[in-house]
Amino acid sequence: MATSRSGLHDRRGFEFWMNLTLACMALSVLLLALYSWKIGLGLLLLSCCTFISLETASAPPANRPDVFTTWQRLQRQRCPVLLCLGDSLLHGTISSSVTPEIPTKVCQALGMELPLDRIFADPIWVVNAAQNNITSHTVVNERLNKAMGCYPDYILIMIGTNDLLSVYNPSTFGKSLIKMNELPEAPSLQVFERNLTRTINFIRQSSPLVQIGVCTLPPLGENLNSRSNDLVRQANQIIESVVAKEANERCSVVPVHSKFEAVLEKEGRKKFSLPLDISVFVSGLQVAAYHLLAPCGCFTWNMLGKLVGNSLLFDGIHLNDKGRDLVVEAIVDDWLVKKNIAKAIAVKTSS
Repeated sequence: MATSRSGLHDRRGFEFWMNLTLACMALSVLLLALYSWKIGLGLLLLSCCTFISLETASAPPANRPDVFTTWQRLQRQRCPVLLCLGDSLLHGTISSSVTPEIPTKVCQALGMELPLDRIFADPIWVVNAAQNNITSHTVVNERLNKAMGCYPDYILIMIGTNDLLSVYNPSTFGKSLIKMNELPEAPSLQVFERNLTRTINFIRQSSPLVQIGVCTLPPLGENLNSRSNDLVRQANQIIESVVAKEANERCSVVPVHSKFEAVLEKEGRKKFSLPLDISVFVSGLQVAAYHLLAPCGCFTWNMLGKLVGNSLLFDGIHLNDKGRDLVVEAIVDDWLVKKNIAKAIAVKTSS
């Protein structure tokens, strides 16, 4: 399964495991026919379940840009368009999904009737150009140009967690992400700052009237005193500095981290959380369990978090439903409402 670099969604980070699972399926068929039907059937069932969970976890978002551009041509009415750029925290298949909740939260904030349950819901059409496993380099060099074809009124950027994982452990996360994303250099805080600046500059040059919101990053692990969260604080200082240098009211910081920090402080600082190396391994098991069992009502992201003692990040990295709600709250209440989304909705829908 070759990785596409077209700017559209792909399954990077999952290809090896999906191919391995397909090989196991082929092996199970041979075992069924030539050795033991019990062993063969067991391996086949396990392989099929694993492939289904990998397929679901790596699937592109339903509200991705190419779907939106086709759908938009058929619409008579117009609404403001919010384009979301980021990694798995926004992609929404291995993390509780943020983007579908935004129109509902906008309606609640503005006292409007709740939207219909559809992929692109009024009163703000949310387009998800986020991608599992990518870094800030990938956003500016692969995702951005194609995504801008949606002609957004608002752009939300939430990127950097994978950059920080690479800095935290360059020998494992770093090497993996460099290979996976074909990066020309190792991620670092300096590279992150440069890529974020380039992203904002590109948006400014191609669409100077668009409103840009740059999210501060949520914690890495729920122990706020950890080394990983020292890195998060450094990255968030970079985000605030880059936005401040814009000196433009159309570029704002969306205070995600402070909302997480307030909740974790209120619950009491954790003296221990799973090391990130272990969290990544545990995350794979949790995500597989979720996609296999959630359709039966057996699992929620919140329940998965409780299994390892987390309240906002089910594996210490990705959002559970409570964490998702905090992100949505920051996006809507602390950014869209303050940037007069009500006026934008009224102008668009009346035109």
